[in-house]
Amino acid sequence: MKILEVNQLKTGYDPEVDVLRGLSFSIEEEECVAMVGANGAGKSTLMKTISGILKPKSGEIFYRGQRIDGMLPHEIVNLGIVQVPEEGGTFPNLTIEENLMISCRRKKAKMERQKNLELVYQSFPQLLAKKGQLAGSLSGGQRKMLSIGKAIMESPEMLLLDDISMGLAPKVVEDLYRMLKDLTLKMDIPVLIVEQIVEIALDFAQRGYVMTQGEIVLEGSSAALLDTEAVQKIYIGT
Repeated sequence: MKILEVNQLKTGYDPEVDVLRGLSFSIEEEECVAMVGANGAGKSTLMKTISGILKPKSGEIFYRGQRIDGMLPHEIVNLGIVQVPEEGGTFPNLTIEENLMISCRRKKAKMERQKNLELVYQSFPQLLAKKGQLAGSLSGGQRKMLSIGKAIMESPEMLLLDDISMGLAPKVVEDLYRMLKDLTLKMDIPVLIVEQIVEIALDFAQRGYVMTQGEIVLEGSSAALLDTEAVQKIYIGT
């Protein structure tokens, strides 16, 4: 069953310029899909459009068969689509635990608050060890863990991950993705991840799409994409 369908999506920040140029793709129930490409490909614009932050010029977005491209961001969150943003997402003057606890806005999230909190701390033990510290004191990797944790506290039914490697050292990225993979397997929910680091994203996902200048130019299983000459030469450098 298709949980997310994007059909001929066009959008941009300028009335005269389209960042996304007729994008179409879908995600199945419980599937992890990577949308990869270089800076400026339109990946974050896609995430903002799915989340309702940016309105499309044309095209359609369906979630579980319901059209959502005309909805407001909080209405989309209430459906269970929760995004981990590329930047920010945490409150530096609140403690780690305060950041997590204020993230339970959905009715389902409030009911599952304690269970989700235990899952976050189990998945990211560094947050548990520092739960009483201000979020502003955390390292970049720990802040990203907290941002992911805040999304988990919302009891997501679909998770959107926007370039979570941005600004992090390679070893930190590797550790973060390892913890995140364990977490999403436990939650058993569909995930859409957009990422510049193509190899690590496709290793994380089951299937992927390659974006260039607002268009999808390649698609297939992660293994097949990693084996293509174009991906190896352009994005991995082999």
